[in-house]
Amino acid sequence: MALHLDFETRSEVDLKTEGLGRYLEGRHTDVLCAAFAIEDNPVVLWNRKESLPPMLIDYIRDGGIIAAHNAQFELHIWNTILYRRFAREGLPLIRLEQIYCTMAKCMAMSLPASLDKAADALQLENQKDMRGKRVMMQLSRPRSKEGDVFTWWGEGDAPEKFETLYSYCKKDVEVEREVDKKTLNLTDKEQKIWQLDQKINAIGVPVDLRSVKTAIKVVELEKKELNKKMKEITGGEVSSCTKVLELKDWLNKNGAKCDSVAKADVTEMLEDPSTPQICKEALLLRRAAGKSSTAKLDAMLKRATEDMGQGHRVPFTLQYHAASTGRFGGRGIQVQNFKRPNLEPGQLPRVIQALHWPAEDARGYIDLFCGDPLEVISSCLRSFILAPVDKMFVCGDWSAIEARILAWLAGEQRVLEVFRGHGKIYEAEAAGIYGVDKDAVNSEQRQIGKVAVLSLGYQGGKGAFQSMAKNYGVKVSDERAEEIKNAWRASNPNIVKFWYDLERASFLAVANPGTQYSAGPITYLVKGSFLFCRLPSNRVLTYPYPRLDLVTTPWGAEKEAVTFMTVDSTTKKWVRVNSYGGILAENVTQAVARDILTDCLLRLDNTEFVTFMHVHDEIVCEISEEKASEPDIFEQFEKLMEVVPDWAEGLPLKAEAWMGSRYRK
Repeated sequence: MALHLDFETRSEVDLKTEGLGRYLEGRHTDVLCAAFAIEDNPVVLWNRKESLPPMLIDYIRDGGIIAAHNAQFELHIWNTILYRRFAREGLPLIRLEQIYCTMAKCMAMSLPASLDKAADALQLENQKDMRGKRVMMQLSRPRSKEGDVFTWWGEGDAPEKFETLYSYCKKDVEVEREVDKKTLNLTDKEQKIWQLDQKINAIGVPVDLRSVKTAIKVVELEKKELNKKMKEITGGEVSSCTKVLELKDWLNKNGAKCDSVAKADVTEMLEDPSTPQICKEALLLRRAAGKSSTAKLDAMLKRATEDMGQGHRVPFTLQYHAASTGRFGGRGIQVQNFKRPNLEPGQLPRVIQALHWPAEDARGYIDLFCGDPLEVISSCLRSFILAPVDKMFVCGDWSAIEARILAWLAGEQRVLEVFRGHGKIYEAEAAGIYGVDKDAVNSEQRQIGKVAVLSLGYQGGKGAFQSMAKNYGVKVSDERAEEIKNAWRASNPNIVKFWYDLERASFLAVANPGTQYSAGPITYLVKGSFLFCRLPSNRVLTYPYPRLDLVTTPWGAEKEAVTFMTVDSTTKKWVRVNSYGGILAENVTQAVARDILTDCLLRLDNTEFVTFMHVHDEIVCEISEEKASEPDIFEQFEKLMEVVPDWAEGLPLKAEAWMGSRYRK
């Protein structure tokens, strides 16, 4: 039995830009109403003028199970905002073990996360009240503000708006309840992983707010200078680097061929020899001012909360099952996509020290001794994550984990033996490509091997190789890239076979619903409206609404292939996409990597290693300074990370750890 619960709230804090942590700290954050229903019973509404219903309090006090869409919000609103108000009346806290999340269930089935889009994708009879949503958004924010005085909407001002709000809240519970019925429950293990994710999110990422504030001022000063230079170069026609239309007009008027000043287009114009030099100077200013990674500084400042006098933390930075493979996503400060640092050895500590000075002095020092201030600050972002007083960070990541897992899944014994031995996979792949002994591979050949490993494992062709090569400063002709691709595939026949086995098994599963088809340790089965993919861990990936369609391949041929519905990562729209062997191999490889990560997170829980963040295949923990002084600390941590689960027997795992007071790459 489950009670479905939904809150509607208001606050002076912007939930979207400042995050749930700051929202809970808001002086005016309050609950406007709540709706709940036990199983299929009628929905009950409560508004803030009333006492909480005894049946709701008794249900929670007795340990009843609660369901909510984005349950993180309901959990913390109850345990913080409502508890603050009703604690004296004996309000019980909701225990983490009592609550589960229908949004997490949707994401685990590769459905849209938002309630309205999930209901639409599931083709439910009940759909979210979008008109009511607009009213809710209006009532959730102050009506006006003068200084520190806020004016709020009241029922006396707009009774019809509040009636709409109450109806909207009740409707949400009805839709959530139907979503709950139409989606698979998380397994016991996955529910524990979701619960652990809530614990990690609540701990939050500790940040050096003093350095962040100075860095923001340095960025502002530098952008002001860039805007000044832009005005000078363009004769005042472009007033700042962010004035896109003004810059496009000026570029075209001065001889550049400009349709857009997006990042890729700026790069193309800079590389075009026909672009006039003065236009290139303006484009370089635009590029310098557009370093979006510095926006993370604003996110750190806006989202940081007080940590009981121990500094500041940014909570709720991770999203459970953000990708269809089960991998986690970043939220808020987006810890999953920090820019790779580009600083000389020894520069970082000096930059951090300079950020303790006045902003003008800090900018001058960075500009004189380190380079472009925006580039330098962007390279320092990880270092603004600072261990609290009396704590240290211990961080570990798995070496070449995707290459290891892909070889293990495909049974590519040559590669597995490399990882079980010297581990020099880039040299080994270069040796196969060049037909030499691995000890004879030179540095240039090693780079080719590295690019091949990173670009060709998921059926990438010469285009994929060239794109990756550009990232590593490797230049080869398209003809040579094609030769390298063919040589790599010849050296890895089992991986190549694995692509086609996955494609064939998924195709047959869709063509024959109810019958299982396997490719190595991976099994596909269509049941109902989903293609299920069982992993070695017994977790399943889901592909909604699969069917066989005639598709056009990248090389222009037509073939019948499995297509399915998914949320486009860029547009966020619910769209139909094609599958092929390489993408299926990438899916299962990254899914297994995720299962290795979550097994380790569960293993670390309740040890002295307190996880507060993880980034792809890296785990970052806090430990006490006393624990950090133990001579075998690295060995302890690496040993915990290198445990091979029973379901992954034979997978060669290798982890490397480091320790320090600031996060780094």
